[in-house]
Amino acid sequence: MFRWELEDLAEEQLASLPLPVTPMLTAFLDALVLVDPMEYQRRAGEAVTPVRMLPFGARGEGLVTFLVYPPDDLVLVLRIHWLGE
Repeated sequence: MFRWELEDLAEEQLASLPLPVTPMLTAFLDALVLVDPMEYQRRAGEAVTPVRMLPFGARGEGLVTFLVYPPDDLVLVLRIHWLGE
């Protein structure tokens, strides 16, 4: 099973999120690492790449960018963007 970690900038971005957003993001990342993060929510025809960007949140108002590194079973969160209120 994969595990997720935050890159330094992503840690800062997480700390600046509104409090209700943090549980949404952590639930999303926990679900991501339970399955194959290279395939999670991948659309048909979407290229398989180690760097992915996926929406999160109740209405997709967040965007998380992460790197999948299979040799270490690691999902490294690079950036977190929140467009909601």
